[in-house]
Amino acid sequence: MVNGENLRDKLVKHFFNITGDFDEYKRQEVNRIGTNAFFMCLPVLLLGPVIALLWQTQSAYMALIGLAGFDVAFITIVICPYLIAASRRAHLTDHEVSVQDLPAARKHILWVSLGLAIYFAVFMYLEQAFLGTFFDGRLFTQELVSFANISGAIISGIFFGIIMGLTYWVRLKKQQ
Repeated sequence: MVNGENLRDKLVKHFFNITGDFDEYKRQEVNRIGTNAFFMCLPVLLLGPVIALLWQTQSAYMALIGLAGFDVAFITIVICPYLIAASRRAHLTDHEVSVQDLPAARKHILWVSLGLAIYFAVFMYLEQAFLGTFFDGRLFTQELVSFANISGAIISGIFFGIIMGLTYWVRLKKQQ
């Protein structure tokens, strides 16, 4: 790989949004955060299927839906906020720039946010058209020209761009 980074390091840096070198401190913090997240998931991994197994005597379909819903809710409500807070507390996501490069970095964040907003709007537009065709049985071309689909995609893109821009803006730190 480029710069001696293996695929695991690239994936970890992308997952945790680590900028700069992936030094020993960052590697230790990522390993600590990952270990804590695993131990938080362990009871869910062990007890969830047992509860679903007991629940399936009533209804196998509801047991499957309950298990999947609980797993998604646990990851969304417990694990993801923990990963975000722990990586922020360990300063893994800070993007340090010099004082003279700060205006250029802010301008770059605006352009990145705009690009992400457009990307997300197009993705949501096509996804909603596909889902409307697949689940509601409407024509794909009818879904593509639907005003509700277009306006929903634009609003989603704007909201996503603003949230991502604010996230990147908060992570921007001046170098000492």
